[in-house]
Amino acid sequence: MTVAADPADLRVYIEAVRALLAHGGFERSGDVSLAKKWDIDHVVAWLEARGRPDRRRTVHVAGSKGKGSVATITAAILHAAGAHTLLLTSPDLHAARERIAIDGAPIDPAAFARVARSVLDDPACATWSYFELLTAMGWLAGAEAGCDWQVVEVGLGGRLDTTNAMASKEVAVITPIDLEHTEILGDTLPQIAAEKAGIITGPCEVVAEPMRASALDVVRARAAEQGATFHEVTSECAMRVTSMNLDGQKLDLRTPLRTYRNLETALIGPYQSENLATAVRAAELAWASTGEELPEQAVRDAVRRLRLPGRLDVVHQRPLVLLDGLHTPLAARRFAEALRALPVPARRVWVVGVLSGKNVDGMLEPLISEGDEVIVVPPPSPRAADPAEVARAVRARGALVQRAPTVEAALDRAMESAGPAGAVLVVGSLYTVAAAREHLLGVAGDHALGLR
Repeated sequence: MTVAADPADLRVYIEAVRALLAHGGFERSGDVSLAKKWDIDHVVAWLEARGRPDRRRTVHVAGSKGKGSVATITAAILHAAGAHTLLLTSPDLHAARERIAIDGAPIDPAAFARVARSVLDDPACATWSYFELLTAMGWLAGAEAGCDWQVVEVGLGGRLDTTNAMASKEVAVITPIDLEHTEILGDTLPQIAAEKAGIITGPCEVVAEPMRASALDVVRARAAEQGATFHEVTSECAMRVTSMNLDGQKLDLRTPLRTYRNLETALIGPYQSENLATAVRAAELAWASTGEELPEQAVRDAVRRLRLPGRLDVVHQRPLVLLDGLHTPLAARRFAEALRALPVPARRVWVVGVLSGKNVDGMLEPLISEGDEVIVVPPPSPRAADPAEVARAVRARGALVQRAPTVEAALDRAMESAGPAGAVLVVGSLYTVAAAREHLLGVAGDHALGLR
């Protein structure tokens, strides 16, 4: 994400981001005790006192895998249909302002700084975390821009996530659920599903992506308790992928509204097909709340144009360099599934960089085999896992492991080792993926401004 802005705008942007980062919180520190203190009553009170800047037609997305992709695809479809959209996602890849997108584009630096000052100068927000402040800024930005729709991705969990302070929603989406953040959300799938399903807060349309029955049953029960209408993607939709390669895929998708034949998308991998189907169904149901039918052309145009950096992202050829920000065993299994479906060279070198607190053994199990070449690297984050511990887990898989001090050094070494006909697979934290993109593509984001 190249920053091109007036120097004065960049100065105030830099000042704002630095002030926001100083507020810390779980996202910045990884301190579980901070997450366990979460509640949203103070956020609800703040919104009420400010005239509810969050009040607009809403799609709310929670889950363990694919929620960012589903949110982004849904917002793109709604915008293509004529909506003036606010999209709130997290974490960002290259710049904090990516988290607040108006009509598909990150908020500009000057506008970001302006809404940042609104919350930073507000005594009621003095003790708020970085994530809480960014979320509130998004709602203010949406009100300032006159957005009539918003698609909001949950940060962590759902029930007590800052985003769940919203007044109401037309659609709640639950993507696949996996064991993650178990110290905070619970150590069983049903417990975690209950936290995620907490975004179902009243009568609305609920769209559930394919997931394990033990989690799906919890989501279905929560929908019934709240008087919401439950839609299971696997029972309402049918999909057939007609072609897939490293440039994208074509598929036919049947929903209760219509059959979309020969949809073209640059998104690759079987799991992105599922995310796309979920997003289309969510957009159909959301648009129906206006009393109109979602235009077919809006779906076609949105999915054809959309790109999702950092998610099964091809950033280099010869050697092929494929990036994916995966952080759970489920995400790793889906990535491995994608590798089997795509023409990825057999000669492969892995670059792995993860954050602390992740199930490293569970992530490595579907990815790394005996004899694989793996370079372990610390992500550029204070929450980076100890590379020595990660290396031990890799070695236990029977792989050949090296360590590198930075993502850039690891990537250069991996590309040399793979050779022009091989592949380099960069996986783990989005911090790792972002550093790789910046190194290979010359992307200038917050890191280039001395932030992070």
